Amino acid sequence: MNRDMEKYDEFEQRMKERFPNLFSQPYGGFAVGPGWWPIIESLCGNIQHYITWKNKESEVVTQVVVAQIKEKFGGLRFYYSGGDDTIDGMVRMAESWASNACEECGVPGKSRTGGWIKTLCDEHDAERQARYKERFKNYDQP
Repeated sequence: MNRDMEKYDEFEQRMKERFPNLFSQPYGGFAVGPGWWPIIESLCGNIQHYITWKNKESEVVTQVVVAQIKEKFGGLRFYYSGGDDTIDGMVRMAESWASNACEECGVPGKSRTGGWIKTLCDEHDAERQARYKERFKNYDQP
């Protein structure tokens, strides 16, 4: 098995175990790079802590259930049902945080074009450009 796939499987399993209520329904997996995993894990921890705290006496906040987590136009998209305005703010903050972090490694990054819009640091953008150049080198010749 590919090492990257092993890391993904470990992350997915950890998230399901730590946050069974958030991932209680079928969802689309984590269609983002590993640089954003800490952002997602932090967001899920904050959401579940908030819901547990608010609902100590009675259910005030509906349990959040994740529908999909993905990258779109270089940004994090976290789709869910339930929650309240505070949770909506948490999600918007995490999405904003991700828009300034490399999707591959998590260090500061910025939106990059070149086919697919991605948020990457300089190093991962250079690697991406090199792969692109290598893949299409024969198309540049007359």
